[in-house]
Amino acid sequence: MMADVLTTEYDGCGRCLVATRRLSRMADDTSSPVRQANQDIQAAADVGGHIIAWADDWEVSGATDPLTRKGLGPWLRGEMGPYDGLVGPSVDRIGRNVRDALNTQVLLTSQGRMVVTADHAGIWDFTDPNQENDWLFKALGSQLELRAIQKRNRDETIRAREAGDPKQRPSTGTVPFRSERRA
Repeated sequence: MMADVLTTEYDGCGRCLVATRRLSRMADDTSSPVRQANQDIQAAADVGGHIIAWADDWEVSGATDPLTRKGLGPWLRGEMGPYDGLVGPSVDRIGRNVRDALNTQVLLTSQGRMVVTADHAGIWDFTDPNQENDWLFKALGSQLELRAIQKRNRDETIRAREAGDPKQRPSTGTVPFRSERRA
């Protein structure tokens, strides 16, 4: 998906960015991939950068460690070639919990790579305590949201099991057959 989104080659300019997008559930009617792409493109342009590759992770839970994600992981592990930093639509698209967001940020900055997100003006400067705290607060907010989603999912599983309902309806438009004994 989004193969038509413009990328340029790595040119060593110091602003060659890998754009990341992540979506837990992909549906034909979602606008999130396009919205995230537009946010990445704008954030890269705002810092004078350009996108050299897309690290897309579709159908990937926010609870997944960024290092193990199919799209982003190889870049973080140094398996994909040179790049100067990462651009994402928001902190929660990079890491959905505090540990993952901080570990990814520390990894990138220790390698001298920049971090850019559309929910922050400019390149993140983690030597500035205010920006470091802002990153941490956004990561914490993402983690709290993830935990709330997980709890709702667990609660729905329990409710559906107790009611004898399928947890998720089929996407084919068919109605599941439920055999009921009649006395």
